[in-house]
Amino acid sequence: MPQPTPFSKKHEQISSAAMSLQAAMRRSILSIVPHEPGARSLARGLSIDKMLGWQAHRIAAATDAATVLSALPGERGMNLLVKAFAERGCDATIVEALREAAKRLRGAVNHSGATAREIRAIAAGGLDTEAQRRHLERSMKTLHESTVAVRGEVESSEAAAWFVMPAREDPSLASLLSLFLITGLRTIRPLGPRPIYKGVSTYRGKDAWERLKRRRSDRGRIPWMVPEACSPEIDREMVDMQETPNGFLVTADPDLHPTRQLTLGFADLIEGIGSLYETEKDREAELSMQLVMPMRRLQLDIFLHESLPPIDPQLALYFVGGLRLEHGKHQELRRVAGEFEGRFIRSPRTSIASQVDGDRYLKLLEHGTKIAGHPLDAFRCYRSSIAYPPTYTRAVVRWLLPEKPSA
Repeated sequence: MPQPTPFSKKHEQISSAAMSLQAAMRRSILSIVPHEPGARSLARGLSIDKMLGWQAHRIAAATDAATVLSALPGERGMNLLVKAFAERGCDATIVEALREAAKRLRGAVNHSGATAREIRAIAAGGLDTEAQRRHLERSMKTLHESTVAVRGEVESSEAAAWFVMPAREDPSLASLLSLFLITGLRTIRPLGPRPIYKGVSTYRGKDAWERLKRRRSDRGRIPWMVPEACSPEIDREMVDMQETPNGFLVTADPDLHPTRQLTLGFADLIEGIGSLYETEKDREAELSMQLVMPMRRLQLDIFLHESLPPIDPQLALYFVGGLRLEHGKHQELRRVAGEFEGRFIRSPRTSIASQVDGDRYLKLLEHGTKIAGHPLDAFRCYRSSIAYPPTYTRAVVRWLLPEKPSA
């Protein structure tokens, strides 16, 4: 009797074909329209239905197979897309590559032996109906309440703002300003100091630990903390910085504060953290943060400098710990079920959720603009918000690096 094919193998085969389609779709779009247009303008340019234009745009901007599969049109829709590119004057070899990539994906789905349920699981974590999405939302709230009871600690919210801008010394590199606000940290039973923050790190060698080692003489303050965004009356008994084998870590004990809860803001800047534009070695950018404490709401703001070409960030949650499958080819197997949407907003001052301390968050943003050296309106803001995100997950925002504009 033949052995059943493992789901991980089916996932790998389908995902590989899906990302080949993504690359072919992006090449097709960029060959006729510079710098990836919006979905509506793409639909107008190709003279196709708006929904089909949205699907093509979403596939081209995808950074993972789940996004490709969730946006995938049917065979007739894909044929219409291929025909539209050909009629628009797209190079014949690029059109043929798109046609072959779509054919390869259909073949991978058919030959892998994946069931309809398994394909839906790859595409959207098994959430193929509105009822399942509502059930997930209720389950996440129930999980939050259970985790608070077991852990004995909770936050009202976390809000992260990442400013991405050209580096001062080399405009082809990105500088990253990371702002982080913890609101309403409290414990429901005595627990002592809680680990709450570690400076920004990157595998490029310019991490917070190394930078802080060069400031060892200055131990009278926590270099990341922004006082105007924090609760008043904070001292080093309540919030302190510890040196661990893995770097410096900020700890906090809300029981020592008069209100028995803390709101804390942090800011950290790394110049030249990575490539700002697509290169042979760099294809996408990624920002992430670990969620180590139960909270009611997570808000992520990505501030993209106005000098950058259009960028389409995408958010996903991944489980962490255990076998650490969040790295390597099995990363998507650790993905939390469901899609978490975001959108560009007119102003970061609008639509701040009630769980987020809006006044202190705006003070943190004002502090950040002074560090960045750019006003807030010099950035486009992409906002994602998640209610009751699962604890011990990693929130990851990715986007495809844009082509460098011609001089």
